[in-house]
Amino acid sequence: MLHTTVQKLGNTTVLRCKGRMVIGEAHSILRVTVLKQTQPRLLVLDLAQVECIDAGGLGVLLGLREWAHTNAIRFRLMNLMKNAEQIFELTKLNRVFEFCSVRDLLWLLHCTSAMAPELVDPSHPADSKDHLRLSNNLK
Repeated sequence: MLHTTVQKLGNTTVLRCKGRMVIGEAHSILRVTVLKQTQPRLLVLDLAQVECIDAGGLGVLLGLREWAHTNAIRFRLMNLMKNAEQIFELTKLNRVFEFCSVRDLLWLLHCTSAMAPELVDPSHPADSKDHLRLSNNLK
């Protein structure tokens, strides 16, 4: 069975998947979870705890990729386990999907926050100090 946990970070949604991404239930679980999200600019599926991906699971990922593309949402996969990496290489899907590392995700989050200043409330002293500190540290 597949379980999902959603983490919203500004305009980015990280969907952590755990279990088996196989034909049947994975499709409905992922689809319902993704469609519940308010249109993120970036959707990242964290597959670190996915034990198994079969052809049905690959089909689900391709469907989500197409849905994201249609809705102008950037779609990335991250933390593929070794056996999943091999499946993506064998099927040549490693050329179709975009992948990101944790470092890439942090950079994307920084860029998103820099482009969306409304996420920081300048009237709130802690927000403005934290935003300034983060900006200075990343220069």
